[in-house]
Amino acid sequence: MAKFVRPALWTAGVLAAGGFVFWLLLALNIPYQSTAAPDTTPGTAPATTTVLPSGPPSEGTAYVTDVRPGPDDHSAVLHVNLPTCADAPHTQVTEADGRIDAGVRYRPRPDPDCKQASADFPFRTAAPIGERPVIVNDAESWGLVSGGWKRCDRYVGCHPPADHCDPAYVGQLEFSAEAEFPGTARACDQNWLVHDLQRHSGQAATRVAYRWAGSFWESFAGANGGGCAEILAVEPKFPTALCEHLGPPG
Repeated sequence: MAKFVRPALWTAGVLAAGGFVFWLLLALNIPYQSTAAPDTTPGTAPATTTVLPSGPPSEGTAYVTDVRPGPDDHSAVLHVNLPTCADAPHTQVTEADGRIDAGVRYRPRPDPDCKQASADFPFRTAAPIGERPVIVNDAESWGLVSGGWKRCDRYVGCHPPADHCDPAYVGQLEFSAEAEFPGTARACDQNWLVHDLQRHSGQAATRVAYRWAGSFWESFAGANGGGCAEILAVEPKFPTALCEHLGPPG
């Protein structure tokens, strides 16, 4: 029995000593500090925004409504429609290959009350303007002729060819006909023209007869076959020499 009492007394002593130590810690008010497990969740780096340097604002182009003579043969005036809120309007002129490209550029400024107004912008050229066309609005041609400046035809220009059968006049009529493909002139003199046109893809060619109308070719008859019958049925004065030996259009 004694062999069991001794270990029990030893255990009781240990517990009593531990209780005494715990009581002593409370009495001395020694703070208890626990060591937390480190946070292993990977952190997220704060997002960053890269600010790209901004360039100059894009420029607009004023619409040219008229070209007027300047004080000498090196100058002219562009009459334009310009927004009243335009910043830094200025002329831009390029001379190359027998033509002059001119326009008025500006920086647009946001303004809900911005309106259009007319304005004049003179410009000068390095060489005399002479008969060189002035190209405005990207494609519109103006030229200096007797009596001042005028808007010129995009195909025959400001000084039309004397020959009415010139390809420039043929290009003019094809543009007016809205043909998608170049046609073929079958016969021509200074007053009459026979021309085959293919206006649209997949469409058969059509023969058209024209008469000279003072500054351009005016169509008056069409034909699906060869010879003169369809043309003469509309205009008996048409010279048969221009059509009698022609085959069908194509």
